[in-house]
Formats: sequence, structure tokens, C-alpha cells
Amino acid sequence: MLNGFQSPQTVALLGATSEIGESILKHLPLENLHTCYVAARIPANAFISLQDFIPAHTELVPVTFQAEKTQTHRQIVDQLFATGDLDIAIIAAGSLGHDPKLDDVSNALNMMNVNYVGSAHLMLLIAERMKKQAHGQILIISSFAQTRPRIDNFEYGSTKAGLDFLARGLNEKLQGTGVNISVVRPGFVRTRMTKLLPPAPFAIDPDAVGKIAVALLKKRGSVGFAPPILKWVAVIFKILPPSVFKRISNR
Repeated sequence: MLNGFQSPQTVALLGATSEIGESILKHLPLENLHTCYVAARIPANAFISLQDFIPAHTELVPVTFQAEKTQTHRQIVDQLFATGDLDIAIIAAGSLGHDPKLDDVSNALNMMNVNYVGSAHLMLLIAERMKKQAHGQILIISSFAQTRPRIDNFEYGSTKAGLDFLARGLNEKLQGTGVNISVVRPGFVRTRMTKLLPPAPFAIDPDAVGKIAVALLKKRGSVGFAPPILKWVAVIFKILPPSVFKRISNR
């Protein structure tokens, strides 16, 4: 198969200033990549770091993109498919909802629009186009926070839970079409976005998430945890009695 994970010719990184998204792109097999769509609020901000590892023969195509502006998404997706097939789409847009200029409700709404509504809408549109070309892979960045509501991040976790649920359902629906959707669930990742937060147990760096996500793509897997031990932590979290879970999660 000419187009696919082993030899992707076109890749789109949506949310290109994301350190996790950048790391995922970095660990893909890029030797035959001829076009990389760089989608961000200000695409130029992502170009410098991407140029450190993107092959010289690859064309970096800037795409102005804001996840919450769903009315622009069809036009953006048209750009991603303008020159032909799209092999891999990495949807890495995200918000933790810590904007000091906004009140609590406005922060929550912004998270919902970016993390769930915007990301979900893009996934549906891209999947629709990939289905027509009969191949393609979409990578969704979910979160361990979707496992069970915790008082310190239940709003963020809810947005990731919705996206995660939709991605897994859509992946089942797409079986047999040549299109696959993979969901990676990182725990606490040391990034610019989390630098002011106290690190949680099993904290990792973006590079580790990138390696795990690419391994998931390689096997066309459905769900992966980063780090992998969180798979078993999630099992424990789900079966703990509410009183015990509350004591643990509020520490």
C-alpha cells in the first residue's frame, strides 16, 4: 500500500503548536513525506521547531486554524485534501481552561468548544473524506482524565471523555472502509500547558507520548495509554468505591 503508515505521503497536524502533537509527528516514518499541513492559530509559530526534523524535501503548508470556530472547518478540511489523499491526521488541539482573563464558566465553555465540539467536528469531517479515498488514519489525543470524574479536573475530563467515546464509536463504524481512528490517553505530560501545575504520579514527557502514539498507529490500534501502566490504574480507579476514590483523587 503506497499511502499509509509505513510510507505516509501527506500528514496533517491540527493544533501544530502542541508539544505532544509535534512529538507524534517527529516519530512518524517521514522519509517519503511530501506534504505536511501545519494547522494552528498562527502556523508560523510551529514552523521553527518542525523544521528541525521534517525532511528538506517535505513541503510545510500553513493552515490558519482555530478549533472552536467550527464554521471554518469544512474550508480547512478542503485545504487538507486539496492536492489529493491525506494519509494521517493528528488532532492535537486542546485547552486546559486556565485562562485568567475568563471566569470559571467561560473557561469551561472554551474547553468544551476546543476539546470536544471542535475536535469532534474535525474528526467527523476528516473521516468522511478519508472514507471516500478508502484509506487513512486519524489520531485523537484523549486523556487519562476521562477515566473517572475528579474534583480538580472534571470539566476537562468530561471534554476528553466525550471525544474519546465518539472516536471509539466512529472507529467501529468505519471498520472495513480502510480508515482507522486511534485514541491515545496520556496522563500528566510535562508541557508548556502544564508547567504551572504540580505533576501527578507517572508524569511523562511529550517525547514518550509520541513514541507510544506512533506505535499505536503502526498497529492500527484503537486505544493506548501513555505511560502504559495507566491502563491498569484506570481499571483500579473504575472499581474503587466512591468514598475511597474521593480520598485518593483529592490528595
